[in-house]
Amino acid sequence: MSVAERLAPGQAVAQEKRRHTRQTALRVLCIVPPVALLGALVAYPLATAVYLSFTTSSFINPDPDFAGLANYSTILGSDTFLTVLKNSLIWTIAVVAAQFVLGLGSAILLSQKFRGRLALRSLVILPWIMPGIIAGVLWKLLYDPYLGPVNAVAGGTGLVEGNPAWLGQASTALAAVVIAAIWKGFPLSTVMYMAAYQGVPNDLREAARSDGANPWQVFIHVTLPAMAPTIRTTLLLTTVWTFNYFDLVYVMTAGGPGSSTEIFPTYIYREAFQNVRYGVAGAYGVISVVLLSIFTVVYLRQLNKAGGLD
Repeated sequence: MSVAERLAPGQAVAQEKRRHTRQTALRVLCIVPPVALLGALVAYPLATAVYLSFTTSSFINPDPDFAGLANYSTILGSDTFLTVLKNSLIWTIAVVAAQFVLGLGSAILLSQKFRGRLALRSLVILPWIMPGIIAGVLWKLLYDPYLGPVNAVAGGTGLVEGNPAWLGQASTALAAVVIAAIWKGFPLSTVMYMAAYQGVPNDLREAARSDGANPWQVFIHVTLPAMAPTIRTTLLLTTVWTFNYFDLVYVMTAGGPGSSTEIFPTYIYREAFQNVRYGVAGAYGVISVVLLSIFTVVYLRQLNKAGGLD
């Protein structure tokens, strides 16, 4: 006879309640620290930004005054917002697409057996582990009109004439920063895709080859579908990170010349800490969060419909 059977019915029920209470208390104690951390690092700053977006302030009067939806009305009707939105979309799409292509190609290359593969893998990862500020200074020196090697190489091969200021011209500044961001971020995609590529069973590839598939068909119909979950996750992460990227752009151009490289993070910084317009900065921050949330929800719903989240 078990202990529970030897106890009176009332005692057994009370003991079961105490055990359930202890388990519940333990679960709560385990949940409280991460919830408190998320609240301190995410919920509180977000709530503060939402509150500030309904206020106005200035350098002369930095104390926020409630203004309702005035900031949103002004922002959505301004040409500056359209410029920031356009730059942010071009920046994000170009960087993420190029990082995907370069990351996938380099992952396949570095998965092959050749002499010096380990050394090349170590070199490829260097841009990613380099701090964004250091990378920004490095590329600013590379693009220097008179001392930078970019103009030296381009001029020596006849691609350009004179000493163009790549970061000083509105027509080339955004493209120059995009190239630097691609170089900085593609190693992460390389690492992710290389792990996925090497995780594809060789038996699947051998079976496809024995059925007469050429290397391209093996890659398209066997390797790529097996890598798809990792590719989807990496694309989502790199999109969010690129959209929110700040330090590289700010170090290289600070959003200039004019507003040619102004994206949401740089413009939010400008409005908050240079113009001391906390309400406008908060409104831009809320809009950027909404845009990313819409993208994430749509992206995940499409994956779910396609069976990518199973």
